[in-house]
Amino acid sequence: MPQYSFQDLKQHVGIDDVAYSLGYKLNRQAGVGRYIELMLPDGKGQKLDTIVISHPQQKERQRFFHRNGSSRGDVVDFVGENLSHFNKFGRNQWEVIAKVLADYANMPLGENADRNYANTLGYTPIVFNPKRYVAEKITDNHDYAKAVFAERGISESTLSVFSNHIKVVTDMKYKQGMPMIGFPYQEAGFDDELKGYELRGERGFKGKAAGTNSTTAMWIAGIPSALNNPENVRHVYFSESAYDAMAFYQANEKRIDLTHSAFVSIGGALSNGQVNGAMRHFKYAKAVDCFDNDLAGRIYGMRMAGLVDGKRLNIVKTGDSLRIEADGKKIEMPVKKASVKELTRQLNLSGRTEVWKPPSNYKDWNDVVRQMPMEALELKTKFQRDEHLSKIRQEMRQRKEPRKGMRL
Repeated sequence: MPQYSFQDLKQHVGIDDVAYSLGYKLNRQAGVGRYIELMLPDGKGQKLDTIVISHPQQKERQRFFHRNGSSRGDVVDFVGENLSHFNKFGRNQWEVIAKVLADYANMPLGENADRNYANTLGYTPIVFNPKRYVAEKITDNHDYAKAVFAERGISESTLSVFSNHIKVVTDMKYKQGMPMIGFPYQEAGFDDELKGYELRGERGFKGKAAGTNSTTAMWIAGIPSALNNPENVRHVYFSESAYDAMAFYQANEKRIDLTHSAFVSIGGALSNGQVNGAMRHFKYAKAVDCFDNDLAGRIYGMRMAGLVDGKRLNIVKTGDSLRIEADGKKIEMPVKKASVKELTRQLNLSGRTEVWKPPSNYKDWNDVVRQMPMEALELKTKFQRDEHLSKIRQEMRQRKEPRKGMRL
């Protein structure tokens, strides 16, 4: 199967192609010419984001920037900002980006075993420059921080627990740069060198600082007595975003022992290096899958469970099944059964990975604290409805009980 470079893929995929598929709409009032403006609506008449794209008729030349000044770049950068929206998986962010672009271009992408994946695809990643960002303590920007976190249902008491691991940052490259919430990324077990930021802002804005290392670095949080003594940490709670990690703690505060806990955000796309680095550092801990309830979240948990046991999984969705390969063994798993529990049963895993998902009627932990359940399931019979309600009530009772352990 041929190998295509990012440059090859960019000939066939424009930023506008990706943006439209994510729900952006053309702002005709801004005109259509050398530039076009796309807006992302929130369904309530408000704008979540606005981007401007140059050279709309020439896909390979397209560049974009956000009106709020948060970031800019080409289609590779734009896909990288939105990886959590695509049901793709890989060893690192560059492999996932390549798979997303290949799908848009309808160009099958061969397997590549080279560790330096981005370079093999002809793309030189931007290196994070900490001097580009002014970072301030959230305690010095209390009103702004309080407002942003309140939008996500995060309480002031929860914010105080994690405040040492959160900054208010401004991108100084752009004159119109607005302050954003920054969750600093670092590599587990190394020094405190800053590797980037997971960025969040008002009205749903999200992204990452330019050049953020999402391959081996992550947001790592916890109280000082836990992080300064990694051998004492017994549970590492993995979430897809820092918001989700904070919401998970808030929803389960009475059942979590902070003195033996660490919290990790993978920033929307799980990489092998993040899991391996964190679990080497917290070597006596169990990994806890707090990922979303959707298929992507369940696959993240399965991949993590494999990595914790030294198995790198290759997972491909084919119709209503997942084709999983690990250590030369191939298994088929129905999508509806996809879970760490089923994977553990079929591959005889050690059990070092535990599962603490949101209640089944919520997509993620942030939706739990915001009291935003998914649409009611269409259940055909009274028996099914009663069974579903019983399961939800049981899950809610478990959240309120003192923590005695977890289930796979």
